[in-house]
Amino acid sequence: MSSSLKLQSLNSKNRPGVAQLLFDTHMRSVPGTFNLLKLRPVALILWTAIATAVLKFRKTSLQDYHEVLTILAGSVLVAQGALFMSILYEASTQAPGPDVAGKLELFVDQDQQPTSKTTSSDVNAREAKKRSTESSTSSSSSSSSSSSPSKDNKFLVLEKDGEPIGCIGAVIDRSRGEARLVSWAIKEKHQRHGSGTLLLKVMMDELKESDIKIQNVRVFLQGSQVPALRLYHKFGFKQIDRTPEWLGEKVILEISLKDWPLKRWDPF
Repeated sequence: MSSSLKLQSLNSKNRPGVAQLLFDTHMRSVPGTFNLLKLRPVALILWTAIATAVLKFRKTSLQDYHEVLTILAGSVLVAQGALFMSILYEASTQAPGPDVAGKLELFVDQDQQPTSKTTSSDVNAREAKKRSTESSTSSSSSSSSSSSPSKDNKFLVLEKDGEPIGCIGAVIDRSRGEARLVSWAIKEKHQRHGSGTLLLKVMMDELKESDIKIQNVRVFLQGSQVPALRLYHKFGFKQIDRTPEWLGEKVILEISLKDWPLKRWDPF
């Protein structure tokens, strides 16, 4: 690892670079062939439905080969076009990396957090405002906690010569004693050099040492992310669920913090 590498929290200075890194990672996560091999069953079903509907509507005889072939070819184009547009929509709306819910706006900048130099009147005013806000929003606090920034959430940025080359975030749910790893991304030319392992290890160490009582750490991955799945398994994460999706499989991994660090395997 180069001495020019620097690991720090998210701040207003590196946020734009991190946002660009996540965007670039997202675009690389969309394969050039748009996973058409995985979508063959869907394309076949859609093509069959369209072709059958057109044939019945036009009451076409199977002996009319020219019209039948024209309808079949046209339905293929329509089916593939519909799938192509659907995948483009998914690619433009979903977030990259381990978890589609890993949005950068869930994390506050370290340099914008309030300092400890405050007067007693400021503290009292904030406490009064906090009590008022809590009483008026108690009914919806649980549903909004996962979609609003929190100072509990952690975000680490790995920089080289002042440029973000990797990042990872952890969204913390105090009520469940759970943390969810999100936005884990490494710049392409810096992959396979231990940067991702370093970020993951440091984040797990911080969660372990945190004052917040975190019991479990989860991560959501796509079934096609084989290198990431292997790395998490080496870190001791275990699969607890696997849900089929039309664009692939979503794999949920979890580890108990009491089992961290892993005794039988040292990534370094």
